[in-house]
Amino acid sequence: MSTNTIVIILLVCMLVMFMLKIPVYISMALTGCALMFVTSGMKWSILSQYLYTGVNSFTLLSIPLFLLAAKLMNTGSITKKLFAFCMKVVGWLPGGLGHVNVLCSVVFAGMSGTAVSDAGGLGSIEIKAMNENGFDNDFSCCVTAASSTLGPIIPPSIPLVVYATVSGASVGALFMAGIIPGVVMALLMMAVVTIYAILRHYPRTKFPSGREFIHALKEGILPLMAPVILLVGIYGGVFTPTESAAVVVCYSLFLEIVVYKELTLHKFIMVLRETVRDSITIALIIAGATFFGYVATRAKIPQMILTGMTSIVHNKFMLLLIINVFLLIIGCFLETASAITIVVPLIMPLLK
Repeated sequence: MSTNTIVIILLVCMLVMFMLKIPVYISMALTGCALMFVTSGMKWSILSQYLYTGVNSFTLLSIPLFLLAAKLMNTGSITKKLFAFCMKVVGWLPGGLGHVNVLCSVVFAGMSGTAVSDAGGLGSIEIKAMNENGFDNDFSCCVTAASSTLGPIIPPSIPLVVYATVSGASVGALFMAGIIPGVVMALLMMAVVTIYAILRHYPRTKFPSGREFIHALKEGILPLMAPVILLVGIYGGVFTPTESAAVVVCYSLFLEIVVYKELTLHKFIMVLRETVRDSITIALIIAGATFFGYVATRAKIPQMILTGMTSIVHNKFMLLLIINVFLLIIGCFLETASAITIVVPLIMPLLK
């Protein structure tokens, strides 16, 4: 049996392990060990070295900090204040609460960096409000799920941090690149909400008076400053993305402890536990993927893919289409961080 055949069999085995719900980092590490054993012999020192190297990154330190900031925002009334402010801004449009749902996700994406934080923090508030005001439950859930996908796109974005770590790209440049696609997606979602609102006769709120708007702005101005501080700091060169995450955590603590006085010691400990648990999950995935990526490169898997693709595809647009379809399929089975850390090292040679 040729080496190429063995490599293909091992990659298929890794996919089978994914489908059997074996933890992703274990699946990748086992496959990496098998690949190393087949191609160059097992070297335990390299395994430990790359597992450690994968998470020994100053950039990756921003991930637990962004997670902590988002969880702190969700512990008190900050999400409710954001919801009330967005209600005054777009609630008067057709299907008002649907637009509020989308705009809240845009604002909260500037603090959380993940879809889960968005859906978990604002989702229950949004769905409850929409259902109580005559919206169909399926529509409420769909809008909430769709709008939460803005979290990984609009900066700060944890998937973009993971991508930058794997590919070597600039985190600041990636954050800047996420703004326009995120805004365009939000506008298109609001257009769809408008169409459904007209067809299904969904309600809207009355246009707010100046006094009502100013009151909502006063209530929401402090939480709204979090993404402003973050983006101005990064793009103004004041601090790095990782430092900006630490600044947002400090600002969130200031709001919860000093301004709103809602964060108790018990809540803070629970938030820290959840942050550590989620951060460890991401770190284990990145560690396993780093080792797998090293072994895959030594086994010349990217070169095999490059040779196979270039032999059948001669148009760059067709190549991009194939890659996007491939990513769509991968996304049905893998969590975002897992997909990025596995796929990026394999397809980067194709794009270059």
